Amino acid sequence: MAVELACGQQGQVHIVALGGRLDADGAVDLELGLQELEAQGASHFVLDLTGLIYASSAGLKSLAAFAARVTKAKGSVRLAGLSPALQPVFKQGLPQQIPTYVDRAAALAGHPAIGIDPALLQAATRLVGADSIVPAGGEPGALAEAAARLLDARAVPGQPEVPRPPRPPTPLPPSREPERDADADPDADGGLGGKLRRLLGPK
Repeated sequence: MAVELACGQQGQVHIVALGGRLDADGAVDLELGLQELEAQGASHFVLDLTGLIYASSAGLKSLAAFAARVTKAKGSVRLAGLSPALQPVFKQGLPQQIPTYVDRAAALAGHPAIGIDPALLQAATRLVGADSIVPAGGEPGALAEAAARLLDARAVPGQPEVPRPPRPPTPLPPSREPERDADADPDADGGLGGKLRRLLGPK
């Protein structure tokens, strides 16, 4: 299974969810996808690795080159959702330290490029019927943390879902309606015609 990518955006942060295997072929696909985002002006990234099950040295080398390139251009790269099984692989395979977070919500919380609007956050809080969670002072980091709590670490519009294998279609239940004979006579004894014949008699 090759690497699967799903992209989204929150504020100026581009979120790239990875799934499957980041092997040599997957590293090429990832690099092409990230270069396309960079060409569109993206400079801040959160890579959600929740769905990643394997990473080769080629994949890690591609990630390291990408992070170095983005950092040199005054951008940022954060990793999120790395499984315990892959943590030693990433620690050994990445030459430089890339900030790593337990999940996507933690990586986005306090990110300076999100640009949370306090009024919008307060309106969303009222809309969902939650208590006020916007902290006094309105510092960007605190606002982002409040937004993460409000969203309860779920994917929001603009954020990609973690790639998952397709689910088999659910079979439809059999129809409970009695089957009707397409050739049945509409004027059979049980229909309106039959009742009229019984009332009026034969012609």
